[in-house]
Amino acid sequence: MAPARGNTPHDPTQGRKAAYFARNRVALLKAGQAVLAEHGPDATIDQFADQAQMSISTIYKHFENKDALVEAALVTAMSNWEEWMAGVMADVTDPLEQLVTPIRLFLRMRTTHPRYAQLISRNLVAATSHVPALSVGFQEHVKALLKAGVLKFDNPELRIRNVSAAILSALQVQLFDPKSKDATADLTVEIALGMFGLTPAKAHKIMSAPLPKLESTPAPF
Repeated sequence: MAPARGNTPHDPTQGRKAAYFARNRVALLKAGQAVLAEHGPDATIDQFADQAQMSISTIYKHFENKDALVEAALVTAMSNWEEWMAGVMADVTDPLEQLVTPIRLFLRMRTTHPRYAQLISRNLVAATSHVPALSVGFQEHVKALLKAGVLKFDNPELRIRNVSAAILSALQVQLFDPKSKDATADLTVEIALGMFGLTPAKAHKIMSAPLPKLESTPAPF
């Protein structure tokens, strides 16, 4: 007897296939992150396949090419970190602390999340387009504070670009100089905040606020 019109018989294999496909993609992303942390962007597609214990043809079922896998692996890592950071920030209510605390946490990644720091340091050029402090989200946050009157300054695009450059400079020091100090990174951002119209005293107060307690970390890869 044919099924009634509009009713499609359930095929349990479809659900299993979808779940299998999703598991493979997650495994490939984690393998991609691990390989990139060890070898950087020059890693070969064979190294990704070996790490994931999958065939190269399986990789190409999920990603158009190596570049697509690299980008997805980095974006996923940064998204995981941002999700962790959002949880940490849940009780932060001051609007300026909401802006700078994620930056301060990110600049401490070498200590709080060494594997993520290794991933970024090995892939700095590609990764910096996805870090929270330099992302579109940061620009939108600053512009929202401008609109709300929390910040007051002119030439926002130029100033945001300059502050972002200062943050990137601090990040590079934190990642590549083993003698770098968190206090120095904070001071770099504190000085840069002057470009957002904050007085030295106000910038110092914001950058000296206690950081949230760090009780959990993103899932390792």
